[in-house]
Amino acid sequence: MAGPFLKTLAAQEPAAAMDILCRSSIAEVFRGFPGVGEIVTLAAGESPWATARRVRGRGYRTGYVLPPSFSAALSMRLAGIPVRIGHAVDFRGFLLTQAIPLDERFHYTRRYLDLLREAGRDINPGDFHFPRANAAEVAQVLSENGVNPTRLLAVAPGSRATARRWFPERFAEVINGLDARWTGAVLLGSPEDKPQADRVAALVRKTAIVNLCGKTSLALAAGILERCAALLTNESGLMHVGWAVGTPLVVAAGPSDPQATSPFGPRVQILQHREVPCVPCIRNDCYRAGSSNQECLKRITPIEVLDALREIP
Repeated sequence: MAGPFLKTLAAQEPAAAMDILCRSSIAEVFRGFPGVGEIVTLAAGESPWATARRVRGRGYRTGYVLPPSFSAALSMRLAGIPVRIGHAVDFRGFLLTQAIPLDERFHYTRRYLDLLREAGRDINPGDFHFPRANAAEVAQVLSENGVNPTRLLAVAPGSRATARRWFPERFAEVINGLDARWTGAVLLGSPEDKPQADRVAALVRKTAIVNLCGKTSLALAAGILERCAALLTNESGLMHVGWAVGTPLVVAAGPSDPQATSPFGPRVQILQHREVPCVPCIRNDCYRAGSSNQECLKRITPIEVLDALREIP
C-alpha cells in the first residue's frame, strides 16, 4: 500500500537518494522498486535508540514516518533527521517537524500520499510494484507439479488474524464447484498457513489441485499469482500481492474495513456482510461467543463466491 507513495516521492525528488527502513520480514517487498536505493532492516525487537544509532550519520535530510506508532517517530527524532514528516497520531506530534492531521476516511494508500499532499491523485496499477519470479521459473514450478496454467484459480486460505480466516470447508466447496472453464487450483501461503491449506486440499475431490503453501518465496508466489486467472483470498498479505501484480481478486472480507485496507479497482470483488452489527472490526480474534462467533464470515457462502468467480472474464 506504500507503493503509490514511493512512486510519487521518487517523481517529486528525482535527484534524491531514497532509502527504506523496515522490518527484515518485508524487506523483499521493496527490492527493485524504482527509485529505491538501500534497504535498512530492523532487527526483531530493536529499540528506537538502537535504530537511531544506525541511522544517524547517514546524512538523511528528510524522514517520512509511515507507520502510525510513537516509536517509529521517536527513532527518527533520536537520529537527528532535520525534517520529519508523519501523521499526528499516538501523541507523537512533538517528535515531528511536520505533524499532519490524519483523515481516517482515507484508504491507507491515500493516507501515505497525504504526507506528500497528494491524497487525491489517481491511483493506477502502474503505481504498484512487487518482486516476482520470471516466467520461466514459474512455468517450471507449475510443470513440475503437474499444473495446467491455462485458467488457474489461486487460493490463499490463510491469514495471521484468526478472525479473518474463512473456513477450509467452504474454500474446498468452492474449488469443488468450479465450472469447466477452470483447469485447476493452486494453494498459496506462508508456512504458518499450511494447516488451513492442508485441510482445504484434503477436502477437494472434483478439481485438480496443487498445494504449494509454505513452499514458495514471496517472489515465486507473486509470479504464480500473475499467471492465475483469479485469486480467492481472505484479508491477508497475499491479497495485497495479488493486487500488486494485477490478478483479479475475490476477497472474503469478513470483519475488515475495505475503505481503509482492502484492494480496490475494477478487478476487485469484496464480499462482505456489513449488516452484521460489529462490522467493521479491527480485532484479530472474534470476541463473539457461541453461534455468533465469526458471523460475518459465516454469512459469506460458497454460492456467493462462485457467482463472483463467474463474473471474471
